[in-house]
Amino acid sequence: MKTNGQDKIPESFEYPHFYTPIAIAKKAAKDLQNRLQQNLPELMNQPTGRMLGVLVVQTKNGELGYLSAYSGELQPELEKLLFVPPVHQLPKGEDFPEMASINAISKEVKALEESDVFITAKQRLKKTTKETKENILAAKKAAKKSKLERDRLRKESIYLPDKERQELLDDLVKQGTNAGMDLRRFTRSENLRLEKAIGAYRKLEERIEALKMLRKTKSNQLQDAIFESFIFLNGEGEGKSVKTVFTDFGVDVPPAGAGECAAPKLFQYAFKQGLKPVALAEFWWGPSPDSEIREHGKFYPACKGKCQPILAHMLKGIPVKPNPLLENFGAGKKLEVLFEDEHLVVVNKPTGMLSVPGRHIKDSVKSRILEQYPKASGPIIVHRLDQDTSGIMIVTLSKKANKLLQQQFLERTIRKTYFAVLEKPIEENTGEIALPLILDINNRPMQMVDYKHGKPALTQYEVIKKTVSQTLIKLNPITGRSHQLRVHCAHKLGLHAPIVGDNLYGTPSKRLCLHAQQVEFVHPINNERIKIKTEMPFVI
Repeated sequence: MKTNGQDKIPESFEYPHFYTPIAIAKKAAKDLQNRLQQNLPELMNQPTGRMLGVLVVQTKNGELGYLSAYSGELQPELEKLLFVPPVHQLPKGEDFPEMASINAISKEVKALEESDVFITAKQRLKKTTKETKENILAAKKAAKKSKLERDRLRKESIYLPDKERQELLDDLVKQGTNAGMDLRRFTRSENLRLEKAIGAYRKLEERIEALKMLRKTKSNQLQDAIFESFIFLNGEGEGKSVKTVFTDFGVDVPPAGAGECAAPKLFQYAFKQGLKPVALAEFWWGPSPDSEIREHGKFYPACKGKCQPILAHMLKGIPVKPNPLLENFGAGKKLEVLFEDEHLVVVNKPTGMLSVPGRHIKDSVKSRILEQYPKASGPIIVHRLDQDTSGIMIVTLSKKANKLLQQQFLERTIRKTYFAVLEKPIEENTGEIALPLILDINNRPMQMVDYKHGKPALTQYEVIKKTVSQTLIKLNPITGRSHQLRVHCAHKLGLHAPIVGDNLYGTPSKRLCLHAQQVEFVHPINNERIKIKTEMPFVI
């Protein structure tokens, strides 16, 4: 589809990891979504959806159009529509002898591990280990019992005539000697039987381990070869291998799937065809996954773990807007003091201000407190709020106060109350959300749900007010995981209603409508119960 010639072309490209698609990119995305609905309706019936993207491009003649791509490996069932090809398509079957060799080793390993000989040797070793342990233990118990009996006979021998007593003692010595020799012979015999079972098993195991080592070596060699042939172009016409791209970015080994996301495919094809990239838009299509927060039809920025090093290279030679995350959104905003004494300060953090200094932005609650209270000592920060979250934060002015308040947080005796506005009305009026959270390593600092490796996270909620389009809700986090409230609200297994203005898990807006409105705690020094609240900065 060609876009309207009157569509405005931006002077610079949006920063790909934090942006809202511009009108011309949304228009192209809508066109692709219409074609998906018409030609691939079955995508909505799959277990989970996928990320797709469009790149508006301009030809040398000034004509506008767009390219489309999907994330992941080549999928023939999607090729009903015209998608750009992969950056580097691995050959299949006989055209890929290196992989055939690795697969042959894997088959041999599997055959050995499933063979009757190996299974029998493994079972025999387990059985022999158990038997020899039990037999030696039984023999030692019997020997100990015999010794106790001999000791008893020695004690009672004092009542026997001297000659008879001496004969008995001599015989008991002989019995003890023979018993010791018998126990040692039996133990050696059992250990020898165990060693034979171990040897039979290890001979097969060593063969399997040698094959696995050979497979690993071949896999590493193949990976290096693929890295060398996996070349990304950029706006300056320069090509770099995936290995070099990540090494230059400070990452030794590219992550699995690097280069298979939609954005790198789109830029690669555009550069190969001599097309000028104009605007990008990536969106999720289909059912939401169980881990990440992805909603059908919503736009999302390019991932960081896989795409940031690649796009940093590919966008060279193209005017790109600066990273908006490097802007200090707390600049010029007042840090209101709600309570203070010689031990601690409670402040009302404005949205956009960091809790602690960042890599690029030093202005923060911590830096301002240190400026205002130069005699403060210790760690200062007891807990944090997200940069976009406003509301109450407790900071300490002494090491002792910090330690005692930290203990209250660990024991979960500090009660925090947040208010949020959700993007839509929800059905339940009260309840709990228990979704374990873990860092999404490909999209730092985002979190995702992981029942196997995630840390427990519990939130209690109560609906305050509903309208036809929004919900005002009170949230009480029982645990304090990073992004807990934002994920628990947005995730399909939680409230399935993102917080208004959530630029990570929902739809960006003027501000994140999440506010730490109240805190209750025990003063760390005088043990006084303190409750502090603030005015709500938003209503519905």
